[in-house]
Amino acid sequence: MKTIKSKWLQSLLIILLCTLAPVLSARTVCVFSLIGAQGDLWEQMEDYRIAAAGWGEPLSLRVFTDERVAAEDFKAGFCDGLMMTGIRARQFVPFTGSIDAIGGLHNYDSLQVLIELLANPKLAPSMRHGAYETAGILPLGAAYLHINDRAINSVEKMAGHTMAVFDNDRAQILMAQHIGVRPELSDVSNFSSKFNNGVVDVIAAPAVAYMPLELYRGVGVQGIVVKLSTAQLTLQLVLRQDKFSPEFMAQSRRYFANQFERAMKVIRHAEDDILFFYPPPDKDRQRYAQMMDESRLFLIESGVYDKDMMAWMKKVRCKITPSRAECGNGRDW
Repeated sequence: MKTIKSKWLQSLLIILLCTLAPVLSARTVCVFSLIGAQGDLWEQMEDYRIAAAGWGEPLSLRVFTDERVAAEDFKAGFCDGLMMTGIRARQFVPFTGSIDAIGGLHNYDSLQVLIELLANPKLAPSMRHGAYETAGILPLGAAYLHINDRAINSVEKMAGHTMAVFDNDRAQILMAQHIGVRPELSDVSNFSSKFNNGVVDVIAAPAVAYMPLELYRGVGVQGIVVKLSTAQLTLQLVLRQDKFSPEFMAQSRRYFANQFERAMKVIRHAEDDILFFYPPPDKDRQRYAQMMDESRLFLIESGVYDKDMMAWMKKVRCKITPSRAECGNGRDW
């Protein structure tokens, strides 16, 4: 009787172990999402998890509403990967983390060309940095200037006003100083409340933040959202190299490149919801463009942006718009 019972327990243990094996071996991918485990990004990551299982790589997802905490857990090894903003990703993979450069890309067509380029297996070595590798890039939307007073209607008039800048982004801090605005150190969790409560006069944010973070309160009826891209923001999935095969990394990059239009539907819908969304006057448009180009070159020379990525981005700009003056100046970036 004891022998039968022992064999029965052994069989039960084997069944349990077989059931739990996929769970125990699943890699943990952490996801930064301000609204938690819901919304478009979470749905996209759930679909990615299903796709990865089909490639033979079981994943579990863990959501964070605080990007700083998520990044620290990733560094500490509690996450095998992290979907985060491109600005935050720069500390892990400077090459792809420089895509969000000020004035680096001027429209969504150029961003799509770049993401397709980066999904090419020939560029795989550039996607790696130390222990980390970028395994996917999604558009987050262009960053637009949100201003609480329409009288601040030129680059020169922004001087002396206060702008929220992310404390983890040296680029924003240096740019603010470069154009003469007073930087107010902030992060993703509080920059919107500072703008909505009048603590700062200017912020840069994508349209997908406009309704969820109630940025219309900060713009009010006297302000404006300047319909001119200051940067193309991205979400980037960075994985630990030692946890995933090169084949998985390549499949992952191709998967996210194929999700570009799905992400753009969300972005275009969000841009349609913005009130007081106007382009700058023609007389000021060139000055804005000059300000962004000057800021980007200043930040490249300051060592903030990866020069190899800046060279690729210039090639993309000139592919999309060959008539640009920079296309014949002989400069690498």
